[in-house]
Amino acid sequence: MSGQSRAWFVDRVGGPERLTLRARPDPAPGPGEVLVRTAAIGLNFADLFVRAGAYPGTPRPPFVPGMEISGTVEAVGQGVTGVAPGRPVAAVPIFGGHAERVLVPAERVFPLPDGVDLVEAAAVPVAFLTASYALARAEVASGERVVVTAAAGGVGTALLQLLGARGAKTLALAGSEAKRSLCRQLGAAEAGSYESAGELLDRGFGGRADVVIDAVGGRVFRRLWRRLDRGGRYVLYGFAAGSGERGVAPLSAARGLLAMGLFSPYGFVQSCRTLIGFNLSLLPGRTGELTRSAEEIFGAWKAGRIRPVLGPRFSFERLPDAHRALAGRRTTGKVLVTVES
Repeated sequence: MSGQSRAWFVDRVGGPERLTLRARPDPAPGPGEVLVRTAAIGLNFADLFVRAGAYPGTPRPPFVPGMEISGTVEAVGQGVTGVAPGRPVAAVPIFGGHAERVLVPAERVFPLPDGVDLVEAAAVPVAFLTASYALARAEVASGERVVVTAAAGGVGTALLQLLGARGAKTLALAGSEAKRSLCRQLGAAEAGSYESAGELLDRGFGGRADVVIDAVGGRVFRRLWRRLDRGGRYVLYGFAAGSGERGVAPLSAARGLLAMGLFSPYGFVQSCRTLIGFNLSLLPGRTGELTRSAEEIFGAWKAGRIRPVLGPRFSFERLPDAHRALAGRRTTGKVLVTVES
């Protein structure tokens, strides 16, 4: 197989203007690899940090960013089982997904149930795998009080659905009334602004939270950490407080880190509270756990028990505009980029 297809390259880290679309020879799958013809790209905040060179393991330029796609298997390498050419799949390459054809390690490629929407499928893996991992590590139980930040985004809307299935009582924090209305529709007991979090906790949650799942950090972290009850768990999986159009806003990031404060290890013993931090780069190394979680998530999606909340769509040629839209933090649901076959 030979030919050419297009990919968005980062030749120099920085803002969305650093993304350059150009043709390249189609990659050929080696042992244990799958070549996917992309149908849609799911955009994540982590992609903005990758573009800026601030995400763990980011390759040296030039590189192609993009951690989440859906599409059709075009070819497989030696030793690959479970998927074959023509099979619709979702995949989490971590890097390399902003392309018309993407090489992905076979363990990060997930066969899709028959009859699902291939574009919608690009909104499922990262959001629901991240949400599922966060809930597992926080060991959320029925009836527990849970605060979710960035609750109207891709991961936030996934969290609200999974928390509802567990019987948790959720306070959703989001930046606009339209976003908060969506959170209530998804089962949040309360939804409010970040400034109103303390008042809402006092009014309906006994003033405390058992679990906080936070993608923002900065001052939000400090405010919510103080509201965590004894035995509480705080899951921090992002740092949107430090983001800007260029990926990382250095001044905002510095202020956000300072606002989070300093911690003494013994303080965790005294307070009986737990801080859990992770990002998605951890998951590909946990192949068995990743595969089991993906099977459960896609099964629940096919059965209609969960549904990704879809945000704005952009054509492949407008992918930098999708980056700008997500960085502006005004979008709701999952930002998608569609790729013409």
